[in-house]
Amino acid sequence: MAFSKIVPALALALAATHGIAQDLPAGPIRMLVGFAPGGGNDVIARLISTQFQLNTKTTVVVENKPGGGSTIATAEMTRGKPDGSVLLLGSVGGQAIAPSIYSKLPYDPVKGVQPVSLVAKSANALVVNNDLPVKTVQELVAYAKANPGKLNVTSPGNGTISHLSAELFKSMAGVSITHIPYRGDAPAMQDVMAGQAQMTFASLPSAKAGADSGKVRILAVTSTKRVETMPNVPTIAESGVPGYEVVSWYGVFTTGGTPMPTVNRLAQEIAAVIAQPAIRDSIAKQGMEPSALGPVEFTQLVNHDTQKWAKVVKTVGIKLD
Repeated sequence: MAFSKIVPALALALAATHGIAQDLPAGPIRMLVGFAPGGGNDVIARLISTQFQLNTKTTVVVENKPGGGSTIATAEMTRGKPDGSVLLLGSVGGQAIAPSIYSKLPYDPVKGVQPVSLVAKSANALVVNNDLPVKTVQELVAYAKANPGKLNVTSPGNGTISHLSAELFKSMAGVSITHIPYRGDAPAMQDVMAGQAQMTFASLPSAKAGADSGKVRILAVTSTKRVETMPNVPTIAESGVPGYEVVSWYGVFTTGGTPMPTVNRLAQEIAAVIAQPAIRDSIAKQGMEPSALGPVEFTQLVNHDTQKWAKVVKTVGIKLD
C-alpha cells in the first residue's frame, strides 16, 4: 500500500479510537455493591473493576452499600448523573426479583436502571441431608407427597433466589414443603447438614463443600443443562420436573438515561475484561460461568426473569417492606 494511502487510513483509525474513548466517563467511575464485603457480588465487582481499570486507565472505586436486598445501592445508582460514572454490580435477586417482592421501591426499576452487560451466570443445586431416604429428585417428590408438610427447605432469607427456587419447585412438582428463612447462606446450609432441616437450594460452591463433608448429597442442578464441573449430576428438569429452570446471574447496570454510545462502550470494555483467561478462571472458581451479553440481550434477560419471578411471587404471596 502506498504511503499516501496508509496515512489517511491511520488517521481514520486514530479518529475512531478517539471517538470511542470520548464515550467513557471523564472522571472516576463508582461501582456500587448492594451487599457487604466478601460476598459473591462483592468478589465479582472487585474482579471486574480491577481489570477494567487496568484496561482503560480509568479509576474505578468499589463502594459497598448493603441493605434492602440491593435496593439501597440501586436507588443510589439511579440518582447518579446519567453518564455512566455510577455503575452497579447487580444480580437476579436485586434486579429481577426485588420489583415484585417490595411493595414500593425508591426508584423506577425500568426507567431508572439501564442494563449494561451480563458478567456471569450459574446454576444452583438441590441439596438434601444424607439421612433423608431419597437419592433422586423423583424419590424426593414421592417422599414429599407421601409426607405432606413434613419436609423443611431452608434459604438465606425471604425473597432470595434460593427461596423462590424452592417455591417454584413446590409449585411445579405439586408438593407441600415448609420454607424456613435464615439470615444468610451459611446458617441455611448448616442446619441441613446438621439434620435440623432436610433440604435447600444452594450455590454450587456451597453445595459441593457440603457434599464433600459427607453430610449432604446433591440431587440435581437447577439449570436446563448439566454443569460441566458436575457432569454426573442431573438437572431437575430431566429428573421428573420438566420445564424447571433457575439461573442466578450477576451483571453491570448504570443510571437510566445514560446515552447508548456510552452504555455500549462500557459493555465493550466489560466484555474485554471477561474475555481474559485470568478473569474467567477467577469467576469459575466462584462456581459461576463467565458470560458477557450486550445491553440489548442483557435487558431481554432481565425483563424475562422479572416477569418469570413476578408470577412466582404473586402465586406465593411474598411481600417485603
